[in-house]
Amino acid sequence: EGRGVEVFGGLDEVLVTQQFNLSEVFGIEAKNRYRISPVNNPHETFLYAQESSDGCERVCCSPCRSLTMNIHQGSDKTGATKLSFEKKFVCPMLPWPVLLHVPAWFIFCPWMAMASKVGPQFVVRSGSSVIGTVTDPPGPLFCCKANSIISDASGNKILECGPNSLCDYGMCCPCMADEVVPIFAVDSHTQVATITRKALSCEEMFGKMNRFTVNFGTIADPETRALIFAAAMLFDLTYWEQK
Repeated sequence: EGRGVEVFGGLDEVLVTQQFNLSEVFGIEAKNRYRISPVNNPHETFLYAQESSDGCERVCCSPCRSLTMNIHQGSDKTGATKLSFEKKFVCPMLPWPVLLHVPAWFIFCPWMAMASKVGPQFVVRSGSSVIGTVTDPPGPLFCCKANSIISDASGNKILECGPNSLCDYGMCCPCMADEVVPIFAVDSHTQVATITRKALSCEEMFGKMNRFTVNFGTIADPETRALIFAAAMLFDLTYWEQK
């Protein structure tokens, strides 16, 4: 597909629902799959997201794994690939309270040293063209915040997601409250869009599934909308994925 193609059908808001996989219940990380639908019609799947990744990385080090998330037109992975998000093997920053667990320092210290240098990033493609990146920037050790930076194809920072606290009620108790991530324009510091993980049901908690909405707000440019959607998917993989 060429650049600038609108893949969300002109919708102002979409619902993203993670699909159940039995292996997740037994602690075995599976390839993530999502249905994308209109908020007011959750059974009408018009886009389908399918992860492609290495099984060994998923099982042994799932938060750091490299992957490609392909967004297919239609209700399954047989549809044409409209967008793809590519992530290299990089570990996200861990919240500092994990260091209170002294016996696990031999795992956490090397992990956090690596995470302090470079954060997870999605390279977003439409067809063969890179339209931008979404980066979870590394932060100070004692900074418990969740955020990401959206840049265009030229590397210019255009939007910022969050920052949110890792101690937010919706982050710590996902079955009790929504987790709302505001998106701000870098130049004007005004809020232009929103990502919201909805409070999860008991079934979703047990099945390790997430459900969130992406509200594109005032954004009309197709490529920027695609980057905002990619930011939502990276936020889910980095901060919301249930282990």
